[in-house]
Order: sequence, then C-alpha cells, then structure tokens
Amino acid sequence: MNMKRVYGIICILGLLGNTVLAQIDSNSGSSTAIPAETNNNSNSGSLDIKPLDNKGLSNPNNNKINGMSVPNSRNSNNNSEFSMFPKEKFGNPAEQYKDRFEREENKFKKVIEGEVIGETEDQYLGDFKTKGNKVTIAYRDYGAVDGDLIRIYADDVVLRGQVSLGSRFSGFDVELKEGFNKLDFQALNMGESVPNTAELLVLDEGGNVIAQEYWALRTGVKATIIVVKE
Repeated sequence: MNMKRVYGIICILGLLGNTVLAQIDSNSGSSTAIPAETNNNSNSGSLDIKPLDNKGLSNPNNNKINGMSVPNSRNSNNNSEFSMFPKEKFGNPAEQYKDRFEREENKFKKVIEGEVIGETEDQYLGDFKTKGNKVTIAYRDYGAVDGDLIRIYADDVVLRGQVSLGSRFSGFDVELKEGFNKLDFQALNMGESVPNTAELLVLDEGGNVIAQEYWALRTGVKATIIVVKE
C-alpha cells in the first residue's frame, strides 16, 4: 500500500472522529464553552507570583532591621554600669571601694570611741550669735550621775574652778563683751563611769535656747564654744 493511500485513510478517520464527537456533544442538551488558550507560554501550570518589593535593608530604629530585632553592635561592648568612682583599666574592681570603706570604718570607730571611752582631743562645739549683753550657761550630766567634775573658762580666765554635774540643769550668767567670747569646759575627771559626759545649753536674755551641745571627754580635755555679741 503506497504512502498517499495511507495518508488519505488517516485523514478520513480523523474527520469521522470529529463528526462523532460533535454529535455526542449536541445530543447532551448542553454545551460547555472552553476559552481559547491565549498564553503561548509552555509552562501553563505556573502561578502568577510577584517578586518581593525589596528596596534594600531599612533601619528605622537602632535595634531593628525590616521590623526584626537585631543586636545593637554599638552597645554590645559598652555594658558597664554608671559609677561615681573612677575606674581603673586593670586591677580588681573591688579596690575602688577599699579606701572608702576604710574611711567610713575609721570614722565609725572614732565615733564609738568618742562615745564609749571619750574624746582625747579638745573639741570645738561651734559659734553662736546674740544681740544681748549676757547669756546663761546651763549644764547637766546626760548619762548616769557618777561624780563628773568640770572647770569653766571665759577667754582663758577661770570662772568656775570646780563644778559637779548633776541630773538637773544648773548654771550662771556670763557678761559678754563686743565680738567673740570664748567659753571652755574642761573635764577634771571621768567619775565612776568613763567618760566625762555633759549636755550644755546657752540661753539668751529672753530665755531662748541659742545653743544645745553635748560632750564626752577624757580627763583634761576641753570642749569650746564661741558666743558672738553682735
């Protein structure tokens, strides 16, 4: 059988097949329209995915990039806490507190020693002003009454050679000169209980307290105040 005859038979069979399919479709009572293929792309099954709109990394905040938190490199090596003490580049960090602790310890020790065994150096209790011509000096033992004795000076002149401190205030008036008037109170002993302890009041002419001070002294030590007449 030659090739032309074979080709003719194939064409006839193709026409007959299309006619049969058309008749079946027309007999079904309805037809389904199939749109023509307009996309010549052979990959017809691919989805239409738009590329991400990436305009580069954004950094609106110091610790975020594109909305995601990231470590802040500028602060990663600077995590030290604020300190009022100077820092050393090397050495034990605790050393910066050592001097401070020693100073506080010595100060505390001095206070304890002053209260318990008494001050061993003369004490300055302060200066006070008045417009009056005189003041009243009053004193008492604020601790246990144990026989504490004092001597009182005004500008290095003895006013009272020996005064016993009791539980209640006792005292006397002191005439003032213009300017500075120095009053010294010297511990003559420490009684039966160390040290020599006293509460001191200075009152103006109206009876107003212009000074209230305390001392705790070893024997021979002085407590001094200055009264300034304006």
